[in-house]
Amino acid sequence: MDVTELQHRLAADEALAPHADYLLGIARPCVNIELAGQTTAAAVSRFGGQPCVPAGFQWPSHPAGRYRFLGQINFAEIADAPSLLPRSGLLALFYAEDVDGDEVFWQDEGYVQGFYWPDHADHVLMPCPTGDDIPAWQITLQSGVDLPLFDVLRDDWPEDPEMLTDGICDIVRGGDVIHNYLLGYPSYCTLCYDPAPPGWISLLTVFSLPELQWCWHDGDKLMVFIEPDKLQRADFSHLKSDAG
Repeated sequence: MDVTELQHRLAADEALAPHADYLLGIARPCVNIELAGQTTAAAVSRFGGQPCVPAGFQWPSHPAGRYRFLGQINFAEIADAPSLLPRSGLLALFYAEDVDGDEVFWQDEGYVQGFYWPDHADHVLMPCPTGDDIPAWQITLQSGVDLPLFDVLRDDWPEDPEMLTDGICDIVRGGDVIHNYLLGYPSYCTLCYDPAPPGWISLLTVFSLPELQWCWHDGDKLMVFIEPDKLQRADFSHLKSDAG
């Protein structure tokens, strides 16, 4: 959904139309992500598979276990990309796996690690050191706008926040909530608080996907956050996360 479509949907809704200016003002850019089938291509945007990294890349590790490759974003594939994102380059994301069962938590420092390269022409595919690569799923990236689905994400609602958030979900989005996306607002299943650290914004939100052996918080969502100024500098070295 782009801004023009959002304007039309708001104007057509009797309950939301009086608040159209407010809702358009709080809309955030996002990039919707959809699975597009398995792939063997190296540098495309995808979840799972083997990361496309420089030769000699050191696979990340942590004391309680290992990291698994979450996926990569080729920013050049995003048409009309939001201004916060790089126009090109490759971002690889890894998440901490707890081998023994209870040593790693979603909110732990470094649970998700990001590595960004402006130039990836000489990169190679790197198998997981443990040999348990998950098949790669190519993803499509489409720019749009996002609105908050939960009243705790704003403190300036002009009317009953439950009414407005119900309208956003059921009418503005037609009940079809996008589960996987870049930027936008945090989206979750079971939390009752704003999971973004103060001053941070959403970088990536992904749903539990059996195709990728992802099960965040008993089948909910993983949310990854970044500081806006670091995102503007394409610095992905410090990320925070939560799940629920």
